[in-house]
Amino acid sequence: MGISAYLMSGNKGIEERFSQALGLGEGGEEEAGGGLFGFKVEGNILLYAIILVALIIVCAVLIKIFKV
Repeated sequence: MGISAYLMSGNKGIEERFSQALGLGEGGEEEAGGGLFGFKVEGNILLYAIILVALIIVCAVLIKIFKV
């Protein structure tokens, strides 16, 4: 699901995709800080993969603990 979300949304953030529709222009200014530990999650396929693997591991551990 993470990979399909990335393929649908692309590497642009929501601000970049809809800035022209809102009349904000290109902007081009980056926000200082923010993101996950200083990294922007939007458009970063490596972080999408890391989060996906972490969720799979957490789910597997919970299934073993609760024996569902």
